[in-house]
Amino acid sequence: MCAVMAGGDIKGSQAIGENDATAAEPIGSGFTSDDLAASFYRNIGIDPLTEFHSNVGRPMILVRDGTPIANLF
Repeated sequence: MCAVMAGGDIKGSQAIGENDATAAEPIGSGFTSDDLAASFYRNIGIDPLTEFHSNVGRPMILVRDGTPIANLF
């Protein structure tokens, strides 16, 4: 997948990550959709680990397994 991010603290004019010669797999570990979500929330000033509670009190973390992509900022 690919994504475009802009605004806030995002550094402009950059491409992050690499694909293999056939664009089938990332080179290295790549990034997850959770990493992208964590980056989005961090960029708008919301801690990705913010915990909310459902109407029955069940805790829910905004982004459970992602970490912001440091190279974006």
